[in-house]
Amino acid sequence: MTASGRFQSWLRWITALLSVVLLVTSAEPASAWGWGRMGSMETGSAVDPLAPTAPSGRLQEVAPPGAVQQLQTALAAHHPQLQLTSPADGTVLQPNQQTLVLQVSDWPLAQDPEFGLGAHVALQIDDQPPLRFSEAEGGRLRIQLPALTAGSHRFTAYAAMPWGEAVKTPGASLQWRFDQLQGLEGTQPAPDAPWLAMVSPSDLGGGEPLFLDWLIWNAPLQNLREGDARWRLRISVNGDSFLVDRQESLWIKGGGNGPGRVQMELLDGVGEPMSPVFNNQLRPITHQPGSRPIWMQSRLSDAQIARLLGDVVKSDESPDPELESATEPATEPATEPQVVQEPVALEKPLDEPMNEPMEEATEEAIEGPAEEVLPPEATAAETPTSADARPEEVPQEDTPQEDTPPSAESAPAPAPQQEAPQAAPSSSLGGSARELLNADGTQR
Repeated sequence: MTASGRFQSWLRWITALLSVVLLVTSAEPASAWGWGRMGSMETGSAVDPLAPTAPSGRLQEVAPPGAVQQLQTALAAHHPQLQLTSPADGTVLQPNQQTLVLQVSDWPLAQDPEFGLGAHVALQIDDQPPLRFSEAEGGRLRIQLPALTAGSHRFTAYAAMPWGEAVKTPGASLQWRFDQLQGLEGTQPAPDAPWLAMVSPSDLGGGEPLFLDWLIWNAPLQNLREGDARWRLRISVNGDSFLVDRQESLWIKGGGNGPGRVQMELLDGVGEPMSPVFNNQLRPITHQPGSRPIWMQSRLSDAQIARLLGDVVKSDESPDPELESATEPATEPATEPQVVQEPVALEKPLDEPMNEPMEEATEEAIEGPAEEVLPPEATAAETPTSADARPEEVPQEDTPQEDTPPSAESAPAPAPQQEAPQAAPSSSLGGSARELLNADGTQR
């Protein structure tokens, strides 16, 4: 083979090889917009992801009310877990099968007669507003299902705060599907397709600030690195819209206290609507005139928080016993003076028959101790008149004219003063002593 022939042969081989390479590289499979297309954006794409936007115009994001923050702190210690007990997921319900049983753990269900709904469990069917339950027996929540239309239905259950916010920790929510009589294709999202459950606004709303909340099932992870956008949620409040890329509830001000509307649309990363059902929902804003919910206040007391969490408040019952115990000591001092005054009242009748003898006894009591302290000789030397009078007392004690026994009986009268025994000997003077004394008590 000549050189030109060999060259033509190599050229044909090279051409064939290049053709094979081009055919292989151009056979890349096509993908539709949506979750698959967002995966190609990670390696670089001409379409930029849709950036989230903050509320603007009349809308403004604000902090939750102070009472809400207190309740969030109190409930942070709980880790609610929900499980579907019966019927099982995917069950075809019969007309007489309308009881649903959920197992609830580590969540304080409460319903206060004054403050209203506390922590509870919410159940949503398809795109309907939530049904709320606050009573369970032994952790088992039995629910009578409302009348279901024939076909397939999507259920969502979650542990809810007193204001309706869904707890988003693992295990605090679950979703399943029931078929009434039989299933209908095309009326429910696919098992792995993302879909939206609109949590709030709801019947618990109390004016501004407006509470907005949602759950997105099967939502792919995103925000792990720059440019990995896979979904967006567009929220419109009375026509003013903004975009969010996180499953975090919001408090919005500027929507007004009157009737309104809220629309939520689940989009892909570039802003295109997601096709599954339930991903575009509209709900009215209900406003109930009158008092605002207690969780809209700026602050709650410890007793109010305990009642909203279903705890037994002992402080409400304790004031009554405390008041009673506080009043009892106040009444006891009032009775004690009465007891002390009773002997005083008894002394008065004793004084009346002893007017004159008591005066004599006191005079003799004054003189008696002086005579007892001094020796008899000294007494005779200092007071000769009394010494002279003593011999006269002896013969006159026999005279019946003098009342010596009454004078002796009058001596024990001042027994409480413990001086009567000392004055008793001086009372033996009898009537002669009275004759030796003047009316003012001095000797004649």
